[in-house]
Amino acid sequence: MSGLPPTPKQCQAFLNNKSPQAYEELVDSLLSSDAHAEHLTREWLDNARYADTNGYQYDKARTMWPWRDWVLQAFQDNKTFDEFVTEQLAGDLLPGSTQQQKIATGFLRNHAYSTEGGIIDEEYRVHYVNDLTSTVGTVFMGLTMDCTRCHNHKYDPLTAKDYYSLYSFFNNTVGKGRDTPAIHYSTSDKTLVKKLTNQLIDDKELLLSKLD
Repeated sequence: MSGLPPTPKQCQAFLNNKSPQAYEELVDSLLSSDAHAEHLTREWLDNARYADTNGYQYDKARTMWPWRDWVLQAFQDNKTFDEFVTEQLAGDLLPGSTQQQKIATGFLRNHAYSTEGGIIDEEYRVHYVNDLTSTVGTVFMGLTMDCTRCHNHKYDPLTAKDYYSLYSFFNNTVGKGRDTPAIHYSTSDKTLVKKLTNQLIDDKELLLSKLD
């Protein structure tokens, strides 16, 4: 539940607990722990293809940690699954959407980005939309949608028409192949501003270390 083995102290505490509800108490304690939320977050970040760099040739640093922190907070708050899905897919379209609901849509901007000057923008934009379609099919439906880009699925009841019907939801995104993820928002939270500033400094140091 935490992705980590129990410590000797935790083992002894469980053995010393003679309550008939000892097991239930242990489970409740683990479910409410930060370690459990971090464990679930780590798995979700992997499936949602989270990265702190853009990938491709230059692999430049990018600031996606606000979305990462949103995921962690969602698990810590035990956010309902329907809210978890809706806010990541369309948080910015909710009536009176909050800053955090807009940040949640960072899920849609986690794919790799090419910043190479010679690329064909439309070619890469279509590539990004394909990535979105395949990822949504995988993480939310448990299906290998990518097969149906070219042909009807051989094993699952999925057709190429199904793929491009889902694809069409993301194909109206505005952007070019060289665009990088950006969420613009204002805040009076000094703590958040300080954290963002420190992250920018870390990004700069990471870039400089790659140049050395």
